[in-house]
Parts: sequence; C-alpha cells; structure tokens
Amino acid sequence: MATTFANDSTSNSTPGTGDYRGWVDGPDTRGTMDIIWPCISTLTLLLFSMLHLNVPASSDGITRGFRRKLRWFLLGSLCPELPMLFAFAQLASARRSREDMKALAVADWTTTHGFYADSGGFMLDIPGTHPFPITAKQLCYLVRHQHVDAPRIKKVEIDDKSKADVVAKCLTFFQSGRFIINIIARAASGLRITPLELMSSAILFCSSITLCLWWHKPLNVTTPTILKAKCSISALLVQAGDAAKYPFRDTPLDFIEPDIYWCSKWSHGGMVQRLLSKGGWHVRRPLERIPNDRDFKPCSFQENLILGVAVSVFGGIHFCGWSLPFPTKAEVHIWRVNCIIMGGSLTVYGLSEMVGFWRTRYTEASMDLFGGYKKRTPWCFMFLVLGTAYFVSRLCLVVESVVSLRQMPAAAFQEVEWLQFLPKLM
Repeated sequence: MATTFANDSTSNSTPGTGDYRGWVDGPDTRGTMDIIWPCISTLTLLLFSMLHLNVPASSDGITRGFRRKLRWFLLGSLCPELPMLFAFAQLASARRSREDMKALAVADWTTTHGFYADSGGFMLDIPGTHPFPITAKQLCYLVRHQHVDAPRIKKVEIDDKSKADVVAKCLTFFQSGRFIINIIARAASGLRITPLELMSSAILFCSSITLCLWWHKPLNVTTPTILKAKCSISALLVQAGDAAKYPFRDTPLDFIEPDIYWCSKWSHGGMVQRLLSKGGWHVRRPLERIPNDRDFKPCSFQENLILGVAVSVFGGIHFCGWSLPFPTKAEVHIWRVNCIIMGGSLTVYGLSEMVGFWRTRYTEASMDLFGGYKKRTPWCFMFLVLGTAYFVSRLCLVVESVVSLRQMPAAAFQEVEWLQFLPKLM
C-alpha cells in the first residue's frame, strides 16, 4: 500500500510532472436539484421583476404591501395570463392618455406619464372631500375644464421616483432566455424535458410579455404627486351636470371613467357585496389607492387578436407535454385530461370574449359584455364554473409537474452536449 501511494502521480507536486490536465469537460448528467433550482430561481426572478403594482395608500404599511405582492406573485404563478391582461389594459390606457394630453397642448406627456397617472401617481386635493387618486382620463378631463393646472412633472422626475432598473430587467430577460434556450436545445437533441420545466416555460412566456407591457411603468413609487384643485368638489359636480348626478362608487370622478376595475365591479351590489358586508369588510370611499386589476377593453380586433394568440400559445405549451414521461399511466391521463379542461376553458372564454367585443364595436370592457352577466346572479355562475374548472385544472398541472419528479427516465438527467449541438445549427 505504501509503495502504491509513493508511486501515485498526485504525490509529485513538481510543475509539469504531476497530475496536471488541460481542458476537462464537465459531467454530462444532472441531478434532480439541477432541474428544480433553475425553474424556481428563474420563475422567482421574473415574477418579482414583472410586478409593477400601483402606488400604495398612505395608510398601507410594510406588511400589507408585502401581502399584496405575495398575492400577485401567486396569481402570476397559477394564472399568469391574468396579470398579462391587466398590464395590456394599463398600457392601452396610458397610450390613449398620451394622445389626449397632446390634443390639449400638454408638452412632453409620455406613456410613462399615463402609467404614472393610472397607477395613482396623482392625488387630487380638492375642498369638500378627502384627497383621492385620479386616473389619466380623469386628469385629462380636469385639465380640459381648467379645474387643475396641467402637471409639470417631467419623465426624468418620474423615472427618479421609480425603483425600476433597466439593467436588472435585462438580466432577468437574459436568465429567462437562457432557460428557454436550454429547453429548446434539449428537445432538439432528443433529450427528455420534465413536466416542471415545461410548466415553467409556459409561465415564463406569459410573464415575459407582461414585463414588456409594463416596461415603461414606474416601479414601487410610494409618494404621489399632489394636485391642487381650483374649485370645490360640489362646484365641479354641478358643472358636470346630469353625468355626475348619481352617487359615486370609487371616487367622485366616477362619471368620467366609471367601473374600470374587476374588484370594484364584483364588490358593488349583488352576492359578493353581501358576503363582504357580512364579513365586516368595508372599503373606504373615496378609494385611497387605485386597484391593479384594470378591466381589459381592446380598441380593435387586432389588439384582441394579439392577446388571444398570446393566451393560446400559453395553453398550447402545456399540450407539448402530451407524450412526456410520467411515473404512472394514471398520471399521464391526469396531465392530458387537465390540459383538455384548461385548453377548453380558455377557448370557450376567449372566443366568447372576442364575439362580445365585436358585437359592441369595442366600446365595452370585458366585465360588461353580454349585459354584465359576470356581475349578476345567477348568470355569474356560468363564468364562475368556467373559471373554477380552469383554476382547478391549472392547479392539478402544477402539482403534477412537481410530483412527477419523484421518478423520471434516465434521459431526463442527461445534459445537453453543446459542443455537439451547436455545429448542427450552423
């Protein structure tokens, strides 16, 4: 044994004579944690980078803000197409405000200004009521009727209030792109893709689009800009005439842009309002902050088609797992059945929405289509049943993508041999 140790080349530390090596290839296999960690880290990074929530209320503390972000993080994980719809609605409104303010000769009004306004960046201080946030369209009305002076805040000042970091966003896209490229390379090399990686790819697709839609929206602004009104709230409402004669639901300026949030439309009247009242939950009016769930209203068939294609691709990615390996035959059927339920729910809802928008010539928002059936009992149960079926199927797919990792074929643990794969692309 001593002789063997003495003759071992590793015992010779003289340069050039020991066990020195040149280029050494890494292992061509990966462990289970090497599959899980890239999925978790990439999704967490993108989902938190994606979230551009509105300005919080002055009474919101750190705990409430954290809970709100956590809820949206979970929503982005389970139903990533919903934040995408809300982001598209906010972007469309911000762009419309840019054109409206240009018509009023307001110089240097950008999409960022529109995002800033719709996120609660402008707080109206008007005699006769508590200060409340106003949307971009409401601000345009106030400027047009000379109730307030046009804000003089510049884009660079809004960017300074924002915590957004372009470099961080680019790094997030780089990490996400690296993950997707690895999945494509595995498929092209004939290597197995796990259900968890496929599920992560679908979420990354939707979340990346959402981040692009929110690219110019200020991030984590906590202090709004105060606008002083030139008249009282009563004088403003009297001047507005019959349009403002009804009681407001969110703010006194509802007559300018009423019912534009999902939460407000569901909570005002009907079954939901009764449940909230019995639970002792009362929301202060006027609203202290603008909700994030702005209702989607496309302006054209092209806009509606773009979102329809994005949602279809998201659902279609799950069908790519039709022949993926699962530990048991039962789990294969579970994946396929839930893919059909999820895809069917998205198809039925998407097509009905497109027909509804077309019938109204794109003048109504999603929650108001077909007489606002989503807000009225018993018709709302049609929407709730469809939504529940979709949510349960999505939850089953997420759970199965994790559970299936307990037993995977050997090909799922092989790494892509890039030195052999890349020449095939040339």
